[in-house]
Amino acid sequence: MKEQSNLENPLLQEWSGPYGGVPDFAKYKISDFKPAIETAIQEKLDEIDAIANNPENPTFENTITALELSGEKLNKIYAVYGIYRSNLSSPEFNLVDTEMSPKLAGISDKLYQNEKLFERIDVLYKSENKDLNNEQKRLLWVYYSDFVKEGAKLNKEDK
Repeated sequence: MKEQSNLENPLLQEWSGPYGGVPDFAKYKISDFKPAIETAIQEKLDEIDAIANNPENPTFENTITALELSGEKLNKIYAVYGIYRSNLSSPEFNLVDTEMSPKLAGISDKLYQNEKLFERIDVLYKSENKDLNNEQKRLLWVYYSDFVKEGAKLNKEDK
């Protein structure tokens, strides 16, 4: 069987239709999930690295907004994946799920243990942020709190 390229993988295609697009379940196959998830995970990690290594001073836009917009492809795939996991599960899908679940969970570790990224968030959190509206301040607080809860302030040994 010929291996499908990422360009042909329906899970990696843009959604069309109303409400900003909807998934096209008629086109998906179980065999599409693993390569799509792996591609989308790498894309998300590359986006996180780009934010963390941005040479510009941290701003809400180049740090928090960028984080909010990162991983769009992975979010869409994960929405479909969740539906399969909950409602369309099969022995074939369970094999994919067993392999992909740890990889999906590992993204959080890579996000929250990214020291450069936390440094950017910490700088923003500790600044006065007079130019941020209440929603932006709350979102910044959520990111900072989540990173701290996940151990971002721990020393290397405790991490």
